[in-house]
Amino acid sequence: SEYKIDASYLSPNVNVASQLEAASGQLGLWVLLSNYMVKLCSPDLLPYFRMIDDVMLEGSKKTLRLYTLDLDHSRVNVKPKLRGTKKKVYNRYKVRQMREAVKNELWTSDFDIMEVLSGHSDFIEMREPYSKEFFERFAVGVRNYEAGEWLVARDLFITCHYSEELCKSNSQPGVWPTDGPVKSLLEFMEKYHFEAPSDWPGYRHLIPGSA
Repeated sequence: SEYKIDASYLSPNVNVASQLEAASGQLGLWVLLSNYMVKLCSPDLLPYFRMIDDVMLEGSKKTLRLYTLDLDHSRVNVKPKLRGTKKKVYNRYKVRQMREAVKNELWTSDFDIMEVLSGHSDFIEMREPYSKEFFERFAVGVRNYEAGEWLVARDLFITCHYSEELCKSNSQPGVWPTDGPVKSLLEFMEKYHFEAPSDWPGYRHLIPGSA
């Protein structure tokens, strides 16, 4: 229709959200947030985020720092639905009331998300594979990557395995870690033979399909 309007013309946020959604798939991530979203989170939640890159999105004038929340969903067992079982019939009005009550509780000023997550067995289980050694090596690698010290960054990234044992073991030549952001940064630097361009600004242009 000639009257159809592309929402991305109305708000740059739509364009950013669309590109981040595409990038999450390219990076192999379930959760991908910008620095603007991270700033809205409670201070207690911030240590759980991992800063993975500094990028310039298509159509943007400012760079974005990208973050993820590392969770291994495969460690949580989901009970499959049994076919042929009868569905329980609920009073829709009561169900709606219950949902509203839960939503209102979550929006109260004294609600502490970390108090819930820190003691939740599923959250603890999904965080378990990621060692402190992995996060520390990755953080130092990113700092060297942004500073243009790409050989140092490479040597750190190729040891960025989730378990502490694998981090400290000698990596096999040509075998990179399975972490999506690690592989993406290694592949990007490899295009330049791990030597930062003389005009390297400390960030890269994130083009859809090239993360």
